[in-house]
Amino acid sequence: PAPTSGGSGNVGVITVAGTIVDGKAGPGTAGGETISRLVLDGLAKKNLKALVVRVDSPGGSALASEQIRQAVLQAKARGLPVVVSMGGLAASGGYWVATAGDTIFAEPNTITGSIGIFG
Repeated sequence: PAPTSGGSGNVGVITVAGTIVDGKAGPGTAGGETISRLVLDGLAKKNLKALVVRVDSPGGSALASEQIRQAVLQAKARGLPVVVSMGGLAASGGYWVATAGDTIFAEPNTITGSIGIFG
């Protein structure tokens, strides 16, 4: 989609950092339920004009990775541009989450790829 210009609204920023695990998790670990709920809650407020997903993860649970990816796809379904920013590591499930973005930025030293047997 074309970039949103002007107008009101916020840019939502969600971070997927650490090992991706099933269920809820606090800082330093990416809980599929926790992160997807944060994305969906942000969408429910209907004041977002774009979503940035920062990924710095070695991956982890395939189910939790897909749960996060599906929440990001909900943002796309609502017409929001989704930009993914990869940190130092976006591998396996982190890479899978990133595939939902419209645009993906990686740093020169980002290690990415390898979605394993579930791809």
